[in-house]
Order: sequence, then structure tokens, then C-alpha cells
Amino acid sequence: MEKFPEKSFSEDAELKETEILSHSREKKVAKIAMAAVEEAGGEDSLPGGELLKPDSSAVEIVRDHFPDDISPKKHFERDFGPNPLKTEEDFKEAFDLFLQEELIPISKKDSTDYKFNVQYWTYEETVRSYLEKAIDTVKDLSGESGKLPKTDVAIYLDKSARPVSWFVNELWEDVTDEPKPRTEHIAIDRRTWFAYFDIKTESGEYSSGELAKWDDLPIHDVRQEDIMTLKQLLKDGVLSHEELERLIKKDTQLNSRIKERAINAVFEKEDVRGKIQRGEITKNEELEVYKTAALEKIKILDNSRLKSIYDALMIAARLRGLFVPGGLSEEDLEHPERIMDYPVDMEGKNITIVDEVVRSGTTGKIAEHFFKWAFPEASEINFFAFYEAKLLTDANSSMDGQMLIIPFWYSLVHDDGTGRGILGLDKRFYERQFAKTPTGPLRAAVYGADFLATPLDYETEKNKKSLRLREQIARLRVEYEKGHI
Repeated sequence: MEKFPEKSFSEDAELKETEILSHSREKKVAKIAMAAVEEAGGEDSLPGGELLKPDSSAVEIVRDHFPDDISPKKHFERDFGPNPLKTEEDFKEAFDLFLQEELIPISKKDSTDYKFNVQYWTYEETVRSYLEKAIDTVKDLSGESGKLPKTDVAIYLDKSARPVSWFVNELWEDVTDEPKPRTEHIAIDRRTWFAYFDIKTESGEYSSGELAKWDDLPIHDVRQEDIMTLKQLLKDGVLSHEELERLIKKDTQLNSRIKERAINAVFEKEDVRGKIQRGEITKNEELEVYKTAALEKIKILDNSRLKSIYDALMIAARLRGLFVPGGLSEEDLEHPERIMDYPVDMEGKNITIVDEVVRSGTTGKIAEHFFKWAFPEASEINFFAFYEAKLLTDANSSMDGQMLIIPFWYSLVHDDGTGRGILGLDKRFYERQFAKTPTGPLRAAVYGADFLATPLDYETEKNKKSLRLREQIARLRVEYEKGHI
């Protein structure tokens, strides 16, 4: 059977440098981080698959590297005496990573051209602003604000929404009595999926340019019911994977054998033969109703969208497989239809996908579609953005859409990618882990590596920014509890 394209985003070196500047930056950061790991004793010094429980899922691999309680809260429980945060210097000393940048566009003589000056917020202003955003986010996720239904599972998009989860989980119990939602991290970024399907996007991460939209992806019009229908046809044996491959390649057409299998599958499911024997079906017209229903189910096999539907099925299976307790077997990898039927803890759940900032809304649409495809048993799936981007709006300018403000763990001037506790996508990392410890969860991690960012060892990270940021968010909670902020 034709496999889902075996390439990972981290290996897309052929992309033009001008089209994916941030991608190159992530690769550079990944190399620096992995070099630090090697210097510290190699990958064997990191917690690996051998620490996984037999009934764990692939998404817990990264969590095993970085447990939720790593934030050293108790360190800040000591009595600081009188309010230690009185001056701007006090805030800078306690929260030196809270440096918010904002671009100020200045029109040149030609009104369609701009230069930009960088304005820095005060540390106190930034700290108070993010405290308010975190409190509002907790109220939204808890359902108290009325903007979202009460969230059962919060999916934070790696890499850049991971700090949002730190803010939310740190402050949750100080804001609401509602139970905290389950926290998961999944890597979904619009740029990487457009690159995956060879769709050209804008030239830079924050700059202006023609933005590709969800509708530009070849899978944009695939419905959840299309995926479920194809899954069921494979599961019922109406067609084999080999036949599906030939249909996708247009090497064959729907034949009488496939049609006959479809009719037999419907007859078996509806107990048509039993109904005939019991006299419940007596007329040929009634029998034709079941045959028509059977042939209706295989209509998707005879149209130009079949490859897109199959691609969507594979995306859904790879994402869902990460959440299957105990992981996947080798045989599962050849049968995405099986993976789609494996139970995961999403039934009846309200899922909220959280991103750090929204610009065009395309990443949110991609994530929502992928999760709806992968978890049809979920009650509701919503998208939420922690930070509202500030954009330059000038329809006559090539800089229309330029981002002017984004969360402080980015930098509009230079972004070294640190401080977010996670690296980019790297399928080879999980392949090496699986080679050392061939467990079901790690097999699922390799299979779904396009949705898993790469663990970063806090202790070997340059400047330990991620650990320091978690410490400063922990202190933010304590100072808030004591009424100092």
C-alpha cells in the first residue's frame, strides 16, 4: 500500500531559505541543544523509553522528560518580608525574562513603505499584563467566562504555547475551584503542513506577505464522515489496501468484486439474509434499498478526492495513535483503520486547542480539523488563542499583516528559540529512542512524529531559559497569592 509520505518536517532541507527562515533557525537551535546533550553524556543521559509504563501513551514520552512538578514552587514559598516588588528594578530582578517587545511602524515618504522601531514595555507592565492574561485564560478554560464550554482536555500547541500551559497550570487553583483540565502538548504549525504539501507560504515568520490559507491545502474539503466511511470500508474488507492504492493511482476502476463486497458488508451488518428468512423482507424493492445503501458507501472510491481522504485518514490515525494506551504494534502501522477504532480517553470530552497567538487563524483551523478527524467521539473541539496579535494594517503596502507584537518568549528582533522548554520536530530522535527501547508507545511516537516536538534537557539548555522561565512563573503565582502584584 502506498504509504503516507515518509518525510518529517525537520528533514525538509530542500525548502528555499527565504521561504522558511524560522525553520532554519529551529534546526540551528536543535543542533546547539543536541550538541549540549552530547557534551553532557549523550542521549543516554536523558530519560528514555525504558521509563514508560506499559500502559502509557506516546504523548507521555515528553511528559516523562519534563514532569509537571518541575517548577520549584517551594523555593518561592519563603517569606520575602514586605512587598519586594516596589520599583521597576525590583520587577526586572525578579522577572528578567518578562521583556515585551513591540514594533512601532513609521511610514517613509512613500506611504506604502515602512521602517520599524522597537519599543520595550516596562517589566512591571509586562508582568501585570501576563498575570491578567493568565487569569482570563483560566476563567475561559474553566467555563466561568462563558466564552468556552468547561474544558476537559487542554491541548497546547508546541512549541510556543508550552509556556501558556505553565502560566495556566501554575495559577489555576488561585483563580477557580473548577477541576483543572488534563494538559497535553501536540506540535501543529501551519507552516510545516503547508511545506509538507508543497504549498508556498510567506517569506518570514513574523513578516508580511501572501499568507496561504486552510483552503489552499488539498485536504481542506475532507469531511469527518468521509474519513469514517473509508475507515469502515477497509475494516469491513470491502477493499484491500492494495486495491485502494490502485484506485488512488487511477490504475483501475471500481469493479464488480468491490461492489459485491460492499453489498455483502451491508447485508451482514443489517442482517438482510436473516430478515429474508424470517419473512421480514418480501419485496425486491425492499432488497434494492439495501443494495443502494451499499453502493452509496463506496461512492467516495470513485472520485478525484480519494487521495485527499486517504491522506486525512493517515493524519488522523497518526495523531490518534499517540493517545492509544500501550502504544501500537508493528501490524497497526499498516492498518490505520484499526488505530481509528482503538479506545482513547477522549469520549464525551470538551477539547480546547490552545495556541499562544493567532494571526490569520489558519493554524487553528488546521488543528481543529485534525483533532475532529482523529477524535470523532469527542463532545466538542474549540480553538483558543492566549495572546491577541497586533498587526500592521495597510492594504496598499507589501507590509500589510506585519506582526507588531507577540508573546515575550519570542523576540521580534532575534529569536534563538530558547525558553519554551521544547525543540522542533525531529522524527530521527524518536527513531533512535525506539531503536534503544522498542516499546509500543515509542513505536506510536515514531509513527506520529509529525505531531511530537523533541524533548529538551532543561539542565543542558543554553542559559537554562526554560527552567528560569518556569521559576519566574512560579514566583509570579506566589507574589500574586501574597497580594504583592
